[in-house]
Amino acid sequence: MARPRTIAEEDLLAAARAVFVEKGFAASTKAIASRAGVSEALLFQRYRTKADLFFAAMVPPPMHLDESMQIPAKGTDRQAALGRLGWAMLEYFRSAVPVLLPLMSHPDFDFESFAQNHPDSAMVAMRRNLVHFFMANHAPDPQAAALLLIASTQSLAMFERLGAHGGRFPDAMVQRMIDSLWRAVRPERG
Repeated sequence: MARPRTIAEEDLLAAARAVFVEKGFAASTKAIASRAGVSEALLFQRYRTKADLFFAAMVPPPMHLDESMQIPAKGTDRQAALGRLGWAMLEYFRSAVPVLLPLMSHPDFDFESFAQNHPDSAMVAMRRNLVHFFMANHAPDPQAAALLLIASTQSLAMFERLGAHGGRFPDAMVQRMIDSLWRAVRPERG
């Protein structure tokens, strides 16, 4: 009797993610097993249901937190820091949209449950870091400012995916959006 092939967890999830991105949740476990080079039985040994496999595979890619996501030091140009942050988030969402679309369209997806199950995921870390960024910069409402930046950059990436502006917004338009956001969230000068 042949020994069953083993596959690393990350390789199995990468194969599942690729199939789910291509076909959505309707993808068959047979197609996923074939892509991974394993049996369907192995999938169900590791994941009780197809939905369990889907949610494990569709965790959005990590966001590499560089200096653009850090709270600026005193004396740093806060508006420029927000600009770097906005551009970094837009680039992240451009790369993450193929995973986010099927994830968000699953009827059982709930962000708060997702955040609880994946506290270190990019989406959760982004929200947490942005609130800290806006608190440190004395924005009038840090949580609303964080939500506004997330929603704006994610929406731009989604519209690009739909083909708006030929699939990519002009840089000048993106910069105007970020500048408008700055005017909305900058600290009151009194």
